[in-house]
Amino acid sequence: MKLEGMHFPDDRYYAPAHSMWLREESNGEITLGLTAYGVALFGDIFAFTPKRLGLKIQADRSLGVVEFAKAAASAKSPIAGTVVAHNEALEQRPALINRDCYGEGWMIRLRPDDWETAKQLFLQGDAVVPAFTEQAEQDGFDPNDESVQALKLKS
Repeated sequence: MKLEGMHFPDDRYYAPAHSMWLREESNGEITLGLTAYGVALFGDIFAFTPKRLGLKIQADRSLGVVEFAKAAASAKSPIAGTVVAHNEALEQRPALINRDCYGEGWMIRLRPDDWETAKQLFLQGDAVVPAFTEQAEQDGFDPNDESVQALKLKS
C-alpha cells in the first residue's frame, strides 16, 4: 500500500497516531519501528537512543529518543511490554531508519503484556492508507514541504 510515495508493507500492524509499525515474531515478541510516514516527519535521523533492556514500557510512553536536525523527540510505544532487544546497528548507523525503516532500521523488540487484546487496536490492510492520510491532515503534513519535521507533531 502507498500514500504519497510512502510504502506500508502488508505483513505489519500500524499505529498511525504513533507513526509506528509492529510485527509479531514467531516467539511472541513484537518488533517495532518507525513507518515511512514517521521517517518523512522526522527527516534525517542522526541518533536513536532506546530504553534499556528489561525495562517495562507502558503504552503511549517513550521507547527511546530519536535525534534529528536541530531537535530530538520521544518515539512512543503503541503497546505495553518489556524491552527484550534493541537494534544495536542503529548505534553506529542510525540512518538505517531512513534507508530501510521496515527492515534493517527496526528500533526495539518487546515482550508484550497482552498482544491478543492490544493487536485489535492496530490497523492492517485497506484501513492503513486512509488512517495515515487522516493522520497527515491532523499533523498538517505536506509531503511537498521540505521543512516538515516532527517539530510540527502534537505532543
